[in-house]
Amino acid sequence: MSSSTFCSMPFTVNGNLKLVQWGNVIYSSNKLAAYQPLKLAAARKLLDEIAKRTRGSVADLQITECADGGNFGNSNAIDDLFGESVMDCASNHMDEQYIIDQLRYCSSEGILELGELYHALTIKTGIWFNKFVATALVNMYAKCGQIDNGKMIFDRMSCIDVASCNSMICGYVSNGMLSEAFAFFIEMCYLDIVPNHYTYSILLSACGASTAVKEGKQLHAQIVKLKFMALTAVVNSALTMYSKFGMIEEAENLFQGLAERNIISWTAFISGLYHQKAFNKALAQFCLMRKNNLEPNEYTFSVALSCAASVQYHDYGRALHAQVIKHGIISMVFVGTAIIDMYSKCAEPSGARKQLEEMGGMASCASWNAVIIGLVRNDEVAAALEVFHKMLNNDIACDEYTFSATLKACSLLPSLAICRQVHSRVVKGKFGTNLHVASSLIETYAQCGNSEDAEKAFYLTSTPDVVTFNAMIGAYSQYGYPTKAKFLFEKMVEKRILPTSFTFLAVISACSHCGSVQQGREFFESMTRNYGILPEEKHYSCMVDLLSRSGQLENALEFINKLPNEPSAAIWRPFLAGCRYHGTLEMAELAASKILEHEPGDASVYVTLSNMYVEAGKLSDALKQRALMKSKSMQKEPGCSWLEVNAKIHRFFSGDRRHIDTPKVYYKLENLMQKIQTDYYNLAKTSLLNPEVGQVTEEKCLFHSERLAVCFGLLNLPKGTTIRVFKNIRICLDCHTTMKHISKITNRDIIIRDNYRFHHFKQGCCSCGDFW
Repeated sequence: MSSSTFCSMPFTVNGNLKLVQWGNVIYSSNKLAAYQPLKLAAARKLLDEIAKRTRGSVADLQITECADGGNFGNSNAIDDLFGESVMDCASNHMDEQYIIDQLRYCSSEGILELGELYHALTIKTGIWFNKFVATALVNMYAKCGQIDNGKMIFDRMSCIDVASCNSMICGYVSNGMLSEAFAFFIEMCYLDIVPNHYTYSILLSACGASTAVKEGKQLHAQIVKLKFMALTAVVNSALTMYSKFGMIEEAENLFQGLAERNIISWTAFISGLYHQKAFNKALAQFCLMRKNNLEPNEYTFSVALSCAASVQYHDYGRALHAQVIKHGIISMVFVGTAIIDMYSKCAEPSGARKQLEEMGGMASCASWNAVIIGLVRNDEVAAALEVFHKMLNNDIACDEYTFSATLKACSLLPSLAICRQVHSRVVKGKFGTNLHVASSLIETYAQCGNSEDAEKAFYLTSTPDVVTFNAMIGAYSQYGYPTKAKFLFEKMVEKRILPTSFTFLAVISACSHCGSVQQGREFFESMTRNYGILPEEKHYSCMVDLLSRSGQLENALEFINKLPNEPSAAIWRPFLAGCRYHGTLEMAELAASKILEHEPGDASVYVTLSNMYVEAGKLSDALKQRALMKSKSMQKEPGCSWLEVNAKIHRFFSGDRRHIDTPKVYYKLENLMQKIQTDYYNLAKTSLLNPEVGQVTEEKCLFHSERLAVCFGLLNLPKGTTIRVFKNIRICLDCHTTMKHISKITNRDIIIRDNYRFHHFKQGCCSCGDFW
């Protein structure tokens, strides 16, 4: 039976789409196709009723039955069904073509055990001497990862040709053995076998996948010499190879020289442009392809959608979506996932979720991941976690990207309880050793206020890479553990892991938090001197923060004036913060004017100056700042703090009385403040100004959002539990002092993460050492 008499029909094993070839009894075979592996008894009954049991239908049911339970490991079932198939086919005069067909199927599906049984059958019947059968055996073993067995059969073949040699080369390539593939290619010359165009296509594709540029160019020279350039298939392989190398000029020359361009040619060239971030040019080529009356396939559409997503051409993306529907390929995994990604990047996550729903059971793990990542990117973290739970409920297998995206959502919420739940899934799925996931765990635990578990996750990583080191160094820096951050940096260098731009940002920031000015300078200078990393704006800003925080305002100003580019608002802000902390009003006025030149709508600048004027006794100047804010319709971002209690997020605003437990919270806070004022210190009365009456408002400072959140935690969290509070703006000096005393009075650890760093209050002390 020729292979042309077969057609493809889908069936599922554990949710994964498979293709089964059905025989030439169309009606009966199509009815068999409707049966899932769980209905095998009915399928066998139907098979028994077929008047003429063809080789195709018997073999196909055999494969399907072996797939029952999601694997082909049931050796008894395979043996029984194999024996039945052989007996059945003996009466139909089993020939070489039948064996070849079955070996091809074993190759495509990776069913080694069944392939070995057919190998035994070829030996018993003596047909393995047939060179076509032997070639099919070589191909089967190679595709099933048994390249040595394939080579052993090849060496025993009495008659070899270019097809059998191509099977060996293809086997080496599919097993990632490029060097062996080239060695065999050279050996072909000694065997007097002349490579054909398919040989070169295999090797060119292998070079593209492994970025073997030198070898790829040599192959290109050979196909020119052998005059294979007239064959579109060979040129397509070379075109794809150069596109993967990022050598767009060479790819374009090949593309322009093609006499007959097919869909593979266009897709390869458009894909190459996409990977080189030439998105507009790629879309222009896509349009040109359509003008040449060539219909795109799912891969071409996928690349075009990715280009539209990258440049956020929402309308173009919608038009492509409509074309995909028109072509009837909307349910295909690649194009469906590309549509999801397009809507996500174009800030329309609802469109992405709708597409996922329409894909239904066809949606892959990558499709679900695209939705989760898109929701996280659009700050819809609660929705992202909801999709993750739905993914689990639908029994979709998660991968490292699923867990990394979900953990990112946990860190943005932030939710320590959900983080721990996801971590348990990571362990269950055996992804704990994956570096990508490990880095996400470290970052998420750190952002959720749990540096201990972040540290555990790091030290459980057997071979941490630069990303893992960066995550932990960044955590130490944020938590005010500069010694640990610097130690880890040195450990990283000892392991010959090259630090990155982020590594230096983290260690310089750590030096800033502890006042190690000289060491911070040394790290900054070593970036370029020792590692060739050019400083970016964030590094300059960190250096200004280092100098300003330590009181070296003159040096900080000198550093700013010597910058290679005009300093932006991001450079002047840490300088203004240093002026605020050290009470240097004149310099603060300079910094404020510079910030407002770049960002005139920054309300925090007016507030900072206003408070500094109040502290300096210049109430009229303070009122002018407030009047300017009012005239420009500016409002300071209200302070908001939140914490997690019993897997639920509770939010508080300054002076907030909307929470259901407000009376208890305020009563608790007032009692604590009375004890603090009696035993320790008097409340600072120079931190806030009431703009209406020009007087200091003590009550506003007393009921700052973080104080309310901490008191709620004291009332609702079990004794001894660490209270973790998150705040959207920087904690003020008075609240910082208050938190130290509350931690001592209540014997509780309190962790507060503001928009700049973490403060860990314990027994009257803070991890920042009052240097923040």
